Amino acid sequence: MIFLTIIAFLIIFSILILVHEIGHFLMARKTGIKVEEFGIGIPPQAKKLYKDKKGTVYSLNWIPFGGFVRMFGEDSSDPKILKSKESFASKSILQRSTVIVAGVAMNFLLAWLLISIGFTFGMKPFLVTEEDLSRGVEQGIVTTEEVIYVHSISPGSPLAETDIRTGDVVISINDQPAPSAEELASILEPNKITRLIILRDGNEGVIDVETDSEGRLGFEISNELFIVDVSNVRYPFYIAPVEAAKEVWRLSALTIKMLGSVIVSLVAKLTVPDGVAGPVGIAKMTHYFVQQGFMALIQFTALISISLGVINIMPFPALDGGRFLFIIFEAITRRKPNAKMESVIHTVGFALLMLLIFVITWNDIVNLFT
Repeated sequence: MIFLTIIAFLIIFSILILVHEIGHFLMARKTGIKVEEFGIGIPPQAKKLYKDKKGTVYSLNWIPFGGFVRMFGEDSSDPKILKSKESFASKSILQRSTVIVAGVAMNFLLAWLLISIGFTFGMKPFLVTEEDLSRGVEQGIVTTEEVIYVHSISPGSPLAETDIRTGDVVISINDQPAPSAEELASILEPNKITRLIILRDGNEGVIDVETDSEGRLGFEISNELFIVDVSNVRYPFYIAPVEAAKEVWRLSALTIKMLGSVIVSLVAKLTVPDGVAGPVGIAKMTHYFVQQGFMALIQFTALISISLGVINIMPFPALDGGRFLFIIFEAITRRKPNAKMESVIHTVGFALLMLLIFVITWNDIVNLFT
């Protein structure tokens, strides 16, 4: 399963990145920009596969992850290159804008297509907010039951000597459905063996523990709704694309909101918020979705594609949104930014992005082992 997860992780991200780069490639070709190289994987180059009539080299690279498009004059400061009719820099503001935005558009298009397929054949709904969960319960899509959620274990208590952990869910006590937190005290007897059926990471476990002389186990709890089952959502083939478009729009807005909170947390608290994942965290999630089946993997790929599209359009140097910001600046001021200065800014932005990825990846690794 681990090997399958690694393969799935590489395939998913490679598809998403290649789809993004294909968007840049197709629009560059349409606007007359020379594409010097379309690479599959990350350099160093392993082999030149083909060179077409327009001079584009199609290459296979040693690192099997994603790909890239190298356009003529994209990051050059050479005046001769910048003035060439085949250069990216020589094209109009509208043409350059469409080339920059095309990659992001392809990511959203792919997400829409995948969700459309999922809704046509039947797929779990996207439960990403409390409102989604409540709506699912009302519609009968989501089945829940009340359970006991463990918030903390008191040191020196009977449960402190067992394997129970904070975050575990108690679904049964003494072979009876979990009572309310208020009723628990009346059920437990002093110095009696109590059997708890707990749920952790989808797996059930049994804990037999003796209460203390006051009939307590020693944990802080609350009653929570636990999702027992989620039914598939399915639409007629002519309705599925419409509903998919609504989901892409909604999930994109939620992703933007989440990114805002991430930036605030990083700047104000210098910490990575819970739920933010880098390559290691996403690989771990890939393992979960691989176990859930093909349709769950399609759903996961759509979510990542939306996230990739939203992140890339953010106005940050080195990202598509950062490059688009310079084009907007040119449109407003009616003058091109200094090519050397723009290149330096994108280089610095890229370095900061690599630093951010390193920090998030380190956080993933720490969470993985703790």
